[in-house]
Amino acid sequence: MELRIESSAKNDKVQLWVMATLAFAVFYSNYMVAPLIPAFSREFAVPAYQLGWLIAGYLIPYGISTLVYGVLSDWRGRAPTLAALLCFAATTMLMVSFAGSWRTLITARILSGVGCGGIVTIALAIVGDRYPYAIQGRPMGRMFGAIAAGIGLGSTLGPILNPLFGWRNEFRVLACVCCLGAVFVFKNARAVVTVHRKPSSFGQVIREYLIVLHAPRGGRTMAFIFCNGAFHGGIFAWLGLLLTRRYHLHDAGIGFALAGYGLPGLFFGTTIGRWGDHYGRRYVVPFGFLWAAACAFLLLPHSPRFVAALIITALSIGFDATHPLMSSIATSLNPKHRGQITGFATFANFLGMGAGALCFQHLIAFGFSTALAVFALGQTLLGFGGLYAFRGERPSRTRFVEFAATQSFSSRR
Repeated sequence: MELRIESSAKNDKVQLWVMATLAFAVFYSNYMVAPLIPAFSREFAVPAYQLGWLIAGYLIPYGISTLVYGVLSDWRGRAPTLAALLCFAATTMLMVSFAGSWRTLITARILSGVGCGGIVTIALAIVGDRYPYAIQGRPMGRMFGAIAAGIGLGSTLGPILNPLFGWRNEFRVLACVCCLGAVFVFKNARAVVTVHRKPSSFGQVIREYLIVLHAPRGGRTMAFIFCNGAFHGGIFAWLGLLLTRRYHLHDAGIGFALAGYGLPGLFFGTTIGRWGDHYGRRYVVPFGFLWAAACAFLLLPHSPRFVAALIITALSIGFDATHPLMSSIATSLNPKHRGQITGFATFANFLGMGAGALCFQHLIAFGFSTALAVFALGQTLLGFGGLYAFRGERPSRTRFVEFAATQSFSSRR
C-alpha cells in the first residue's frame, strides 16, 4: 500500500511537471512575438503600428476558444481533449513558421490562438482536479512559475535567438514540444483524473456561465481577472516598441532588457502561492495590484537602461501575486464544472490582455508616458478595490486539515 501511495505521488509530480512544460511552451510562443514586432516590421516592410493584430489577433481568439475547450474537457475528458489540442497547436505553429507575408503571419497567428487556446486551461483544470483548494497555492504556483518562465524566456530569447537561430525555427521547435506533449498525454491518459459529466445543451452551458457571473464571488473574480489581464497584456505588448524608441535597441538589446520579466515567478511562484494559502488571498492579491501599478509609474521617467530593466522585472511580480491566486479561486467555484469555469477564467484573462493591447496601442498616439500613466492609475484603483472585494478570501486551514485527515485515512486503507 505504501508503494502504491508513493507511486501515485510520483505520478502526480511527473504529471505536474509535464503540464507546467506545456504551459511554458504555449506562453513562450505567445510572448516571443511582441518583442519581435520591430524585426517583423523590417522583414515584411510594414509599419510596426500596423502589426498590432499580431498580439490582439492571438489573444482574443485564444480567450474565446477556452469557453469551448473547457466545456469539451468536462464532457469528453481532459486527456483526449488535451492531446487533440496539442496536435492542433503544433500544426498552427508550423503555419506561423512558414508565413511569407505580414497578412499571412497575422492569419496564422489568429489560427494559432485558436489552436493553443485550451492547452493551459485544461492543464490548470487537471491541477484543480488533483489538488484541493486548501493546498492549491503551491501547485498553482508551479504552473504559473512555468508560465512566468515562458513569458520571461520568450520575451528574452525570442529576440536574442532571432539573428542566430531565426524566429521561424523557434516556432518549429515549439511545435515539436507540443507533439511530444501529445504523445505523453495519450500514453498516460489513465493517470489523468477521469471526468464524469454528460453533455449539456447550449442553453445549460450559457446558464452555467451566468450563474458564475451572478454569484458575488464569481462575478468579482472574473472582473478582476479581466482588468488585471488588460493592464499586464497592454503594457507588455508594447514594451519592445517602447525600448526601441526610448533606447534605440534592436533585437538582442530588447531581449536583454526584458531578461528579468517572468523570472520572479519562476523562482518565487510557489512561495507566493504558499503565502496565499497561509495568509489568505485577501492580502496577497491586492498587494500584487498595487505593486504592479507602482512599477508602471516608475516607468514614466526616462531612466537609465539598467534601471528600466529592473523595473520591468519587478513589474512581473504583480502578475505572479495576482493571477495564479485568482485562478485558484476560479477553479474552486464549481468543482463539477471545473473545466468550464477554468476556461471562463482564461477567457476573461486573455480577452482582457487583447483589449489592453488594443487600448494601449491607441493611447500611444498621445505618447508612451500618457499610456503608462492611464494604465498605472487604473491598476491603482483596482488594488484599492481588491482590498474590499477579496476581504472574504481567508486562509483555508479547516479544509487543509480535512484533506490531511482524508489522505491519512486512505493510506490506512
